[in-house]
Amino acid sequence: MDKAITTGLLIIASIVATMALVNAVMPAIGKSSGALITANSSASDRIRTDIEIIHVAGSAAGGTEDQVLVWVKNIGSTDIKPVEYSDIFLTTPSTVKRIPYGSGAEYWSYTIENGSAWTEGVTVKMTLHLANASLTSGAYSIKVTAYNSVSSEKDFSV
Repeated sequence: MDKAITTGLLIIASIVATMALVNAVMPAIGKSSGALITANSSASDRIRTDIEIIHVAGSAAGGTEDQVLVWVKNIGSTDIKPVEYSDIFLTTPSTVKRIPYGSGAEYWSYTIENGSAWTEGVTVKMTLHLANASLTSGAYSIKVTAYNSVSSEKDFSV
């Protein structure tokens, strides 16, 4: 009889311990799966996004500003929006500059060349408006990075 009571108590204690363990582990598993789903969605977006700089032309024409024209094609299978969230880095012989979108002393603007949105196969012309005399003869590099860190880089000279 003592063995039956002891065995029963051990079974009940085992069930209670198992339930406590399940209640402690299940929320952590749920949170982990949510993080994995988010990471998977982000990775999927980056895989479907791809851009290529197809041509760069710099002009140190003098006057009020220098300009660099950059044509970038969306060669991925997803739309890139908004275009304004892209980052542009210009590496000069002496510095690296991040050129912001919009307005200011140095900025970039864009026009969509062959469409109404930056969808698959569409080219965007990005115009870098730089301070006067900031482009001198030499080698430069331009890097365009989309909103999700997919980027393309091209060297050019003035």
